[in-house]
Amino acid sequence: MTRMLLVRVLCLAACVAFVSGGTTVGASPIRQLTQTSASNLRPVWSPDGKRIAFQTNRDGPYHIYVMDADGGNVRQLTSGDADDRHPTWSPDGKRIAVDSGSDIKRDIWVIDMASRARTQLTRSGAITSFPSWSPDGTRISYYVYRDGAMDIWTTEADGGNTVQLTRQLASERNNQCTFACHSPAWSPDGRQLAFSDGDHSRVLLMASAIGATPSPISPKDERSHFPVYLPDGRIVYVSEFVTPDISYTDLWSVDPRAGDLRTEVAKGVLAQGPFELSADGSQLLFASPRSGNFEIYAVTLDDEGKAALATRPDPVKPFDATEPPTRRVASVDPLRDPTVYVVGFAAIGLMLGGLALVSRARRTRP
Repeated sequence: MTRMLLVRVLCLAACVAFVSGGTTVGASPIRQLTQTSASNLRPVWSPDGKRIAFQTNRDGPYHIYVMDADGGNVRQLTSGDADDRHPTWSPDGKRIAVDSGSDIKRDIWVIDMASRARTQLTRSGAITSFPSWSPDGTRISYYVYRDGAMDIWTTEADGGNTVQLTRQLASERNNQCTFACHSPAWSPDGRQLAFSDGDHSRVLLMASAIGATPSPISPKDERSHFPVYLPDGRIVYVSEFVTPDISYTDLWSVDPRAGDLRTEVAKGVLAQGPFELSADGSQLLFASPRSGNFEIYAVTLDDEGKAALATRPDPVKPFDATEPPTRRVASVDPLRDPTVYVVGFAAIGLMLGGLALVSRARRTRP
């Protein structure tokens, strides 16, 4: 079994396993912020923490919506035929950058919050995705997939002075994953970027300048990814564990200025990530399929919240779109619903049979 096939099998197993995760209803400290029959993904807090932007396909292709931090006052920001994904706020909270296009070609666009006007920043002729603003708002980083390789690029916020920062970060020739999964994270001073390596197994840190060399900041015997910076300079990332019996993630905090010593943020989390943290690190924001489709959740990272993240509840009644909106969280229990296993094993069979095609397929991450 090739390394790339193993990565894909583990990813699929994780997705199947994480569908079974969930939280209890009523008194659970995990707060469900959306409740629809669509997929609601990639939530991100505004700089002031008062709003959340996310992508959802509730009206067809993925579009960007914005809601208050408590899930109220939902409004649609983008519409039409464009497939808009992976929103990220400008530091002043006045604009949102997205990648938009198809599974063949995507580019970075900036949307003005007040007027909803769209400005195209890149014209790469490739798959350009996962924008991320520098802390001063002058540059945007992103991934470009072209000719079987994926690398990190940056451009000025007006689309000028485009530069390539990495060379062959991930390549199909090396059986690596060339599907971007999370935005590069800028350090608070804008001098460094944190991101995953081509195997999605280690978190790398690199100066945000041409010719810089990435260096790992996570252990080599784990699968670590989804790094985010906190305002104090610490990096929080996810380590993922997938076994035949259980699948979970651990969250770690590391200060790259103080060596590689890390601190536990949360253990045994029954959600895959990526996760967004509030500026003070006290709130966790994430999307999860625990209700049968992807919804957005938030939780306070106190003892009660951490315990809830690591607890698998009894299944509850699935969401009914005809019922009045509630804050109920539904769950699919694979021990009682064999459909989850049937779908999972069927998918693995298809994946094994079509490996030659899959290994070179181009796909857009949700």
